[in-house]
Amino acid sequence: MNSHLDKTTPSYVPWAFFALAACLLAFNSWSGSVIPGDDAIYAQIADEALRDGRLFHPTWQGALIFEKGPLVIWTLTISQWFFGKTMFAVRLPGVLAGLALLLAVYQVGRKVGLSKAAALISVGTLLATAVFYFNARRPMMDVPGTALGMWAFVCLLAPSKGTWRSAIIGGVLLGLAALTKFVAPIPFVIALIMLQFFPQFRRVKPLLAALVVVLLVAAPWHIAMLAIHGRPFFDAYFVYNLFNRMSDAVVGQGAGFTYANWIFSREWALIIPWLAGAVVSVFAAVKRRDDGLVAVALVIGGVLPLTVSATGISHYLVPVAPGFALMVGILARSLGQRVVVEVVAAVVLAGAFIVANGKDLLRPDYSSGTQAICEGLNQAGLQTAGTWNLHDPAVTWYCNDFKGYLYADNPGVLGATKDIPMLKDWVIEVDDASLLDLASKRSIVITSQEPIADLLAKAIQLGLKPEVVGNSNTRAAVLLK
Repeated sequence: MNSHLDKTTPSYVPWAFFALAACLLAFNSWSGSVIPGDDAIYAQIADEALRDGRLFHPTWQGALIFEKGPLVIWTLTISQWFFGKTMFAVRLPGVLAGLALLLAVYQVGRKVGLSKAAALISVGTLLATAVFYFNARRPMMDVPGTALGMWAFVCLLAPSKGTWRSAIIGGVLLGLAALTKFVAPIPFVIALIMLQFFPQFRRVKPLLAALVVVLLVAAPWHIAMLAIHGRPFFDAYFVYNLFNRMSDAVVGQGAGFTYANWIFSREWALIIPWLAGAVVSVFAAVKRRDDGLVAVALVIGGVLPLTVSATGISHYLVPVAPGFALMVGILARSLGQRVVVEVVAAVVLAGAFIVANGKDLLRPDYSSGTQAICEGLNQAGLQTAGTWNLHDPAVTWYCNDFKGYLYADNPGVLGATKDIPMLKDWVIEVDDASLLDLASKRSIVITSQEPIADLLAKAIQLGLKPEVVGNSNTRAAVLLK
């Protein structure tokens, strides 16, 4: 496979490149603070699972949660068991999954005829893509699910020998992807089905066998959860998390705006390589060349699920990224095995990486204000009872034994959380009664700096004596009494 072209690429180069990629993924993963959204929630779920021994009945703030599959939570729990309640433990599973996805892209590239250099350009493109790098350093489901799906794709992509063994392994990996995120296998199944129309990829019986294995792996957990928890699990896991997100923008600002905003704000340095690679790949696919067919199938497989979902969140783009990365490798192949091509590609990709990911690499601080406030409260032995006008689940992570609520007078906060099963019972609209209730318990409330004056004014108006007991640049802690 391209052996004559690979003579110019020493065998140690791929090893060195992946060592560099591993260092970039892991760099500074031990510092900074957790993102005050899903990251903090999943990290806390894992912490509670470890603390309470509830691996099969995960909770957040003591309440059962059913929104996602269990695999990432289990890996986060194991990571925290080994490394403690640290940022390194929170980020490690994503970093390892990110490295696995980079390796899978390289394998696919080599399998469809790309030289070592062209396959590494594909890997470099994916590494430089912000939606990949940013999410590979988070305790999220998208990169692990895509990594498992991509390795399943490697196994099921027309194996020359060991077909049935590859089918079983591929099915297991797709099943594990489904246990990571229910929709994670879909892009790769779509791509594999599309490729069945071309003789060189046709492996109908092994693919069907793999899909049977998927059911055998993924179904038991889902059936068990339905049997144990019934309607609450069905409503949260399937109705809200799948069907509602398809029919309505339950979070965010709608799919089209969200994706366009992310691409033009974070990925702009890669737009031209992507477009050029897409044109070359489509022409290659029209000629029925293996690399073009596979890259186009992967992109279509990643894009199609996005078109049927009204909800758009930037990390939904992760499954699309490997296909576009392969397209850039195909572009490099079309330009020939020349040193100048490889040097230009290296410079462009290094620049794109720095532009898109430099900030996340050097300073991965997302809720340092909350962290500072909570550490001060913990040292003083003060327990936080709620947050004010602030959707900040990082409070549950950094404030020990936090058992509270989000008291919100911001319509945006209320609107963003009212339909989320995991949060809807945690959000209370601010009124006089809720403030007096907090004061009766001598509650510590964490707020952002902007509305702190409103909180103090409302409390004084009710005859209370609020006291600021902690302050940072972005957050404050107020004692209501």
